[in-house]
Formats: sequence, C-alpha cells, structure tokens
Amino acid sequence: MSASVKKSRAAVEQRNLIVPQMRDYDELGMRQEWVPHLMYFHPRNVALKSVTTNEFGFRNTTGSKPGAPTALLVGGSSVFGIGATSDATTIPSLLNAKTKFNWHNFGGRAFNSTQEAILVHLSNTKKIDGPIVVMSGANNLTRSLMRGSFSKMFGAFFHQGLFESQMRSAEVGNRALARQLMVGLRERFGVGKKQHAQLAPHTAASKAESYEAMLTVFERDCEYFQMLAKHHATVASFVLQPFAPWVQKSLTTQETELFKLLDQEAEGFSRVLTELAERKQQYMQDLQAICSRTGLKFIDLNIASELQQPEWLFVDRVHLTDAGYSVVAKLLVRDLLL
Repeated sequence: MSASVKKSRAAVEQRNLIVPQMRDYDELGMRQEWVPHLMYFHPRNVALKSVTTNEFGFRNTTGSKPGAPTALLVGGSSVFGIGATSDATTIPSLLNAKTKFNWHNFGGRAFNSTQEAILVHLSNTKKIDGPIVVMSGANNLTRSLMRGSFSKMFGAFFHQGLFESQMRSAEVGNRALARQLMVGLRERFGVGKKQHAQLAPHTAASKAESYEAMLTVFERDCEYFQMLAKHHATVASFVLQPFAPWVQKSLTTQETELFKLLDQEAEGFSRVLTELAERKQQYMQDLQAICSRTGLKFIDLNIASELQQPEWLFVDRVHLTDAGYSVVAKLLVRDLLL
C-alpha cells in the first residue's frame, strides 16, 4: 500500500470518528446506479442507519400530514441531506414539521441544475399545490471550472469523462464504475483522492466560455421551473445554497479539523476553492439577474447571519450537520414566508 493511500485511508477514518454518519453516505455513493436520462442516481430501497431511500432512489422524508398540500424541495446533495444523521433531520423533513405542506425530497447527489429539472419532470408529480423551492448553485459553478466539454444545449455533468469512456467501451465493469463514481463524488468538494484529469487547469478563455454556457443552461432550467409553477398555480423560488467558502463564518474546532482532513484527501482542491471564493459575488449577481428575468424569487443564504455564528454547522464545505440543516430550514420558512 502506497504512502498516499495510507494517508487517504487514515484521513477518512479520522473523519468518521468525528462524523460517523458519513460512513453511510460513503456506502451509498459506492452503490450509485446508472439510470436513463439522469445519468446516475441513488440506489433504490436503501436502509442504512442514517439514510433510507424509496423504490425509485428518492430519500424518504418524515412527518408527512394526510391531505396537506404537496411542496417540492429540489437541488443537489445538500437537499438530499448528506451529513444528516437521519431522514428526520434533512431539510424536507424539518419543513414538514414547520409548515403546512408535505415536502418531497428532490435532492440528487452530484446533480447540476438540468439534472434537477429532469428529476422533477420524470417524477410526473400530478399535483403540486405548494411551493417549488430549488436550493442549489454550487455544483453548476464548480463543474464550469473543471476541464471538459460544456455545451449551451447539453451543459455538462459530473463523471462526464467516465460516461464518455463507458460509451466508447463496454469493458468498464460495475465495480470499476462504482469506485470511479465514489472518487468523483468525494473529489468535488475536497473529500477523497484527487483526480488529476478533472482538476487540471484550463485557460481563462475556456473557463469564461464554460461559465457563460453554464449560465445559459441555468436560465433555461429556471424557465422550466417557472413554467411548472404556473401550470400548477403555485410559485417557484431559487435559493443559493450555503457553501463554506462563501459564508463569512468563524470555523469551530470540528469544522477546522474536518476541512483539514478533507484537504489531505484532495491536495489540488485549494485552487478550485480559491476560484469559487473569487467568483462568488459575480456569480450571485448573475444568478439574481437570471431569476429576475425568469420570475423566480431569489435568496442567497450565504449572507444570513444565522449561518455565520460560531456553531458547528458543516461536515464538509458543502454539506451540513443536523444543526446546520435546522438553521437552513428556519431560514427558508422565514425568507420564503412558508
């Protein structure tokens, strides 16, 4: 076993001592499935201590109320609830307890905005008589900073290189696929071994082109959610998710240690973190302008003072603790008048 592998495993084990629920999410990631249209999704009928999924791979929620209006919380892995110690401490379950609606968890791990929209479309939810809230944003920007094709029509997604190689050759087995999916999931936010191909820098011009293409795709996806909301006579909102590099927060001892361990897993991620921090203000302004054009209410949670308190809120730079998810749920109720 190489020194780097030993270091990686030691860091993961140390992380698991601090946040033991992450073992379940690692296992879940290893069991990701290729599915039509979405490219990949969570495994079906999972029953782990910290997380369960239904027959389609959606995360289960708790606290549903008979006859209550149906509302959707859409987004990536933070909506899914990576880091929560149970289904009951995810945002949709917390919103079930705090509002008059039944919230469905439309969170997709490592999803971009187009995959988020397709997931809602594929669900074919017949009756949406509560609000549609999309809490997202970090994945789109992160993917635009990574090397690889980015189309104004098709956009780009995580694990795209793996998908393209799979299409070129049917010799990649299921176990190899699972391992590579897990590496990709960990790498995105400094959790896991670095992937040199994805993290390799590309030129300022190509990054600018990818960024503009990403905004074009995002606006199209916002238009879809607005059309869906109008069809159901309800409202749609976009919430820029909390992301540690964007929150002016004094880190707790636990957060400092966890981020240090994660950085040991992806030594080259510091460049991406720097770019994400540098682009935040322009990105926020661009998203706000797109939401204004498409008619979605826009909220940036990263400026909320409640997320800037010296409380342990993050298990890594994009996923939250139970306390963090509780704070976000309260902010959504307040800022969206739920």
